[in-house]
Amino acid sequence: MGKITDALKKAAQERLSRLEKLDQKPGVKYEFIAKKTADSKIDPRIVSFYDPKSPVAEQYRILRTNIQALNTKTPLKAITITSSIHGEGKTITAINLAISMAHDLSKKNILLVDADLRRARISKYLGFDCELGLSDLIANGTNIDEALINIGIDNLTILPVGKIPHNPAELLGSMKMKNLITLLKSKYDYIILDTPPVIPVTDAGLVGAQTDGVIMVVQAERTQKGVVEHGEGLLKQAQAKLLGYILTNIQYHIPGYIYRYL
Repeated sequence: MGKITDALKKAAQERLSRLEKLDQKPGVKYEFIAKKTADSKIDPRIVSFYDPKSPVAEQYRILRTNIQALNTKTPLKAITITSSIHGEGKTITAINLAISMAHDLSKKNILLVDADLRRARISKYLGFDCELGLSDLIANGTNIDEALINIGIDNLTILPVGKIPHNPAELLGSMKMKNLITLLKSKYDYIILDTPPVIPVTDAGLVGAQTDGVIMVVQAERTQKGVVEHGEGLLKQAQAKLLGYILTNIQYHIPGYIYRYL
């Protein structure tokens, strides 16, 4: 082991010596500029972007696989993400899922839509500013190409909220919204729509009824069973199809040998 360490140290010293000699030559200049892959303001909780080999990112790939394997009468293309109440991690989940799906080797075209016309968190988490978005498409007939955002992740497109409207429920429940979803489904392989929690407002039920299904995010050790059941009942009342649940804030021990392998 000592011989290997000594050899590595010697190789490193020789390389440093060569760089120093080159730097002394006239006309040689090193700028040490790293290649930019995407906006550096992306929230560190987007593990599918920052650490795609981590155990947490692996869970999003498992979720991706489970969604693709769901046996439904019609293909799942537009999926609504919601939760029962605020603070359960639905937006972080929607973003990580969309990036994980964009990383799939099948190179599917993924559209992530911020359909939370009340709080609009996706642009904040992904670190970009926008003027136009979903609300403008529905309310003003804005050209869709002017609203779509590319943040440098292959196969992923973002449709932000745009201007926060005074009538979000009316916009999301309109025929224009329904027609827009139909149009987007013809252009993208998967559409992930982040919506507000289902209990405080009606928005998630309205969007869920127009998409192919709804996934509810539930925070472990916080959200009570009765609250989740109430949220499920509201979705059913809105005639939205519940596909399943995602449990967040899970803490578990990974044996050392498995963790090192990952």
